[in-house]
Amino acid sequence: MIAIASPVRTVAPPAIAALLLLAGWDLLARSGAVSARLLPAPDKVWDTLLRSMSVLLEQAQPTFWAAIAGILAAALLGILLGIAVSVSRTAMQAIYPTIVFFQLIPKVALAPVFLIWFGTGFTAKVVFAVFIAFFPVLIGTIAGLQAAPPSYGRLCQALLMNRLQTLLTVELPFALPHIFSGLRIGVTFAVIGVVLGEFITAQTGLGYIILFSANNFETALLLAAILMLCAVGIVLFALFLALEAIVTRLYDSR
Repeated sequence: MIAIASPVRTVAPPAIAALLLLAGWDLLARSGAVSARLLPAPDKVWDTLLRSMSVLLEQAQPTFWAAIAGILAAALLGILLGIAVSVSRTAMQAIYPTIVFFQLIPKVALAPVFLIWFGTGFTAKVVFAVFIAFFPVLIGTIAGLQAAPPSYGRLCQALLMNRLQTLLTVELPFALPHIFSGLRIGVTFAVIGVVLGEFITAQTGLGYIILFSANNFETALLLAAILMLCAVGIVLFALFLALEAIVTRLYDSR
């Protein structure tokens, strides 16, 4: 009984909240208080989504693959930099303040620079995604590598383990939950980065469809494209959850 109640208790609150949101949206759209051109009813958005499904799926592919490339590059960069600044105090003092400084710069302000440097193609979107997504991975890696108890480090020294062995067998397993927490945040940031890049540089992708729809006051198509973008984000998030489960299981089996 408890096993059945627990999933229901987990799913019911967000499901009820979503239904209430849809009901309020539908009521507001049909009341006439807001123009149907500004806020179409949910069924109108759903019909537009179905009618435009082939186009939206086609435009979702460049967004999806740019986000995949962006988060993978961000993961590689963030983990390597996190390891570097964790094992070397000099690297921490030299690199970390610079990274924090660049993170304080509004990302949209750098878009014209990326446009000049990387053009309007796939590369520009990926670079924009990496620039936004790698910082959570970096922070997660640093926090995770510092999470191992000091007694484990002293044990490794007593066993005459070198720095690489200590990193791989002790510090990295402790760091994995923190790294994947950073990656889960990074996935959402990568999608945001790709869409921002498509707003500014691209002529394909869901970001371009959203911008095109807004400029032409096609609100139903705009909301349908946002729903498709949410689906892309959910798929990417689920992929990294599956990757986390696989990696964690591999380390637990050792």
